[in-house]
Amino acid sequence: MKIATSAAILVLICFSCVATNKNHSKHESGSENRDYPFSKTTDEKVKKMLQEMTLREKIAQMIVANIIPENFSEGSADFKKAKRLCEDLKVGGFIFFKGSSSDYAALSNKLQSFSEVPLLISSDFERGTRMRVTDGALFPTNMAIGAADNPDLCYKMGKEIANETRLMGVHQNYSPVCDVNNNPKNPIINVRSFGEDPDLVSRMSVAMIKGLQDGKVIATAKHFPGHGDTDIDSHNDLPQLNFTMERMNTIELVPFKKAIENNVMSVMIAHLAFPELESSPNIPASLSPAIVQGLLIDKMGFNGLVVTDALNMKGITKYFSTSQVAVMCVNAGIDLILMPLDEVKSVNAIESAVLNNEISVERIDRSVEKILKAKQWLGLFENRNVNETDLYKSINTGEAGTIAQQIADESITLVKDDNNVLPFKKKDGDKTAIVIISEGGDVDNTSFLKSTAGEYFPGCSFYTATSSGMDPFLANNTGELASYDRVIIAIYAKIRYGTGKISISSSNVSLIQDINSINRNTVAVSLGNPYLLKEFPGIASYICAYGDSDFSITAALKAISGMVKFKGKLPISIDENHKTGTSILK
Repeated sequence: MKIATSAAILVLICFSCVATNKNHSKHESGSENRDYPFSKTTDEKVKKMLQEMTLREKIAQMIVANIIPENFSEGSADFKKAKRLCEDLKVGGFIFFKGSSSDYAALSNKLQSFSEVPLLISSDFERGTRMRVTDGALFPTNMAIGAADNPDLCYKMGKEIANETRLMGVHQNYSPVCDVNNNPKNPIINVRSFGEDPDLVSRMSVAMIKGLQDGKVIATAKHFPGHGDTDIDSHNDLPQLNFTMERMNTIELVPFKKAIENNVMSVMIAHLAFPELESSPNIPASLSPAIVQGLLIDKMGFNGLVVTDALNMKGITKYFSTSQVAVMCVNAGIDLILMPLDEVKSVNAIESAVLNNEISVERIDRSVEKILKAKQWLGLFENRNVNETDLYKSINTGEAGTIAQQIADESITLVKDDNNVLPFKKKDGDKTAIVIISEGGDVDNTSFLKSTAGEYFPGCSFYTATSSGMDPFLANNTGELASYDRVIIAIYAKIRYGTGKISISSSNVSLIQDINSINRNTVAVSLGNPYLLKEFPGIASYICAYGDSDFSITAALKAISGMVKFKGKLPISIDENHKTGTSILK
């Protein structure tokens, strides 16, 4: 057994020579994005289209409306509205939410048929298409990828996501998350981040960008200028970054700088306040000229697509009207106005501002030219449709599953093993108790654990505790867990949008402590938030799996039973004794 520590200095260099990566990257030669569209002069076709558009049509190209593809019906009010947005308002694109791959492809083709200019379709596939697509592939969380620290696997994951994305008629992925999660209380980023080390986050972000864009999908670095050190969910209110530019340049902005250097095609702006650059009260970065135009575009040299975070979030709607938001977006330097509460009002407001000389036509042209260039890069002027036949056969393939399992196997992190009991040695007649702590109800993947654990620990017994109580055995006979040869406590605790909650209930913390005192062969496995150790620091053995996907649960069981080695390293710091880059490797 040996203790692994991070290198004293991590020098991040370009992907053509990845000397600092623990795995030699295999994708350098094809990933320079030599056809990066925004560095080129305007194509004649784009120039002609721009000249032929009316002012209103140009403005509408900046609007990204939202729609749910799941079981869409052409007779529904939502579909009729989307059709009007395409034919009458002539919006530039849509963001898709829940649905199957066939739903996605069918709706994409249908909406494209209504639109004179090809639509730019986007979605949120941070860790795979199954984040939104019911039959898509799902990979381990970004923090698990950070724990594995294998850029080549991260690149392959991005390429697989891109393949599924394009097959379904989607062109822009709002990924990667470039936020540096150095605040354990962050209620919205957490395991969505690759970690707290800016260099680690940069390595993984660049690998993901390369994979996505080599697969001809627009990657989107988010949430600029950095959402990692916040303790407020911007879905609920407006977080504040009370930092100096010196601090931002050494932590939060580092991954975004590297993303820009590596030709990321899009950057998403967060709804959070940064008083150092924007002193006006309640003005989020997404509406701030000083942050979007001044910092991102002018100082950092980004010339790709700038997109807002969703404009239905309370960090925006609490302080400004729909019309105000639309005009402020354009004045800030935004190109893609994502999910405005009212698309027509937004276009009307911007058009009025142009006609009143508050916004120049040249400013509108700047954004629309970039949007058209992006659509040209995607090949949408030649072919905007996708093949709907037997699409499910090409989604969530065995190759995607292999990559996901490799990432998970390399991510499992042994943080503590005070009694040196891991991996558990098994013999015939052993008794294993698995205590499931689940406070998320159906959203927790407990059924997979129950169906799989027996393969690794035959005859194991299951007991469950929730935030509202525990099964009768745990409630009345906890002491009997001493008779088991080992106890595995599987803790499902992860971020949930809008709740501000990432911890577990005090009753379940007490339960974990009680079990630990009863049986020395107890291990707690966090299938989500890695910082939970701070709530029960006396636990003898603690493992981080960073998520509850099938692959992460399988990898945790494999490591606990000795089928694979513990290889992951903490991508974040839990406390003074368990810092980023450390773990127990055995």
